[in-house]
Amino acid sequence: MVSVTSYTYPTETENDNSQFQSQKLRESINTSLESNISKFNTMEQSGLLDNCRTLSKDATFREVFRSLLFYILDSFHIYRHDINDKLVPYFHVTPESENANYKTWIAVTGMDSYTKIEQTGSNKFKVTDMYREFNDEKKCLEQKYRDRDFSGRNVEEFIGLLSAHDRLEKDSNANSKLTVAADILKQELAINNRDDRFSLQSEAEKIMMGVLKEREGDKLIPEKHLHQTDTKKLTLYEKEFNSLIGDTFRQISEGSSRILCCGVKINDTIRNLLEHKVAELEKVKGFQTYNSYEELFNKIIFTNDECQLVRDSLNEDSVSSEKIGDIISSLSTSSGIGNLYYACSQAFHGANDYVHSEVLTLVENVGGLVSNYPAFVALNGRNNALFVDFSEHKFKQTYYILRAVQNNEAGNFKLANFIYTTETNLLNNNTDAGSVIEIKESSSIKRTFTGNVTIEAFN
Repeated sequence: MVSVTSYTYPTETENDNSQFQSQKLRESINTSLESNISKFNTMEQSGLLDNCRTLSKDATFREVFRSLLFYILDSFHIYRHDINDKLVPYFHVTPESENANYKTWIAVTGMDSYTKIEQTGSNKFKVTDMYREFNDEKKCLEQKYRDRDFSGRNVEEFIGLLSAHDRLEKDSNANSKLTVAADILKQELAINNRDDRFSLQSEAEKIMMGVLKEREGDKLIPEKHLHQTDTKKLTLYEKEFNSLIGDTFRQISEGSSRILCCGVKINDTIRNLLEHKVAELEKVKGFQTYNSYEELFNKIIFTNDECQLVRDSLNEDSVSSEKIGDIISSLSTSSGIGNLYYACSQAFHGANDYVHSEVLTLVENVGGLVSNYPAFVALNGRNNALFVDFSEHKFKQTYYILRAVQNNEAGNFKLANFIYTTETNLLNNNTDAGSVIEIKESSSIKRTFTGNVTIEAFN
């Protein structure tokens, strides 16, 4: 029989806790996402920076950034590291100029604006402020730019600071490849938004996702992140799994996901057998119930002959005999095959979003920006990667979705990797502590789900 835990409305205490969690997430994002912005604003709102009057409190991040940059370059206060330390990290050398004698740096200063520094000599460069502005008469956004040439000792010293920062990012950052990929993609998005270009999938997006996919094991969840949830009660119902068969067919047949069984990446023998089996099951049409899913899983468990093929191939791969036994058990039982299917489901990340309203708001904000910032189509869920590890008794799904995170106050954005992690354990479940869906059969199969959302942002 199938038992589905009924939905209960949150108590007042649960509501209070939800509001507390939302507030903590909001504070986390506001603090961590744009820590430098607040320092800019402090100087801005004071009205004075030494003897240099700054902009009004309504100035955008782009305007404040440009004002402080020009102040540095115009004055003899290049040693003012309290300002330099805020400005320099925003600049990243462009890939095409990286190995050139004279380099070009870009700092993204808004959804559709950036500041470009083009070096024209050892002690001179041109600074160009690229942005869009709404034309009240024409009722449309227009491309704008302002440039100025600088030269002298201050410029030479600033070039040195930019170059030192380039080296620091590459040499000292453990995730340098990921940082560089994020920088390139963020620059591309700002440029495309300014030019009002719809963002077809670009090489920059492919590179970013490729670097993310290179992560292994525990590195899937980074140590440093903006926010991490802890959802012990993930609510899903039968209708959420109406694409369960199709999801698994797509993940297996496309070969784009990283799928492990008992911690061992499935080899070509296992993948080829699975591809044939899930293709047969994909012919089953119409909505399924939990009971019928379990019956379908039983139809495609590995036979004795298929298990022998798997055993021989794993021996050739020098997998330990203990691991081989665990893998064979996982592939030859309904619970193991079922865990593979649920681990490939695309239902969980939506459920995780709805548990945490602040996370859902961040997700929806990206979609709301598409009309004015068409390049953000690229970061509305299209770029994703699935990592799966399943066994006879449990599974773990880690799902990456690349998005943009907007900072309303600063008028700027960051790239963010939303990492959805969903797990189940068929043997040691504590129903009260966790789950919402229970699947009980004569074989005592019971599946319950917990989930997390980790938000990792890149400058």
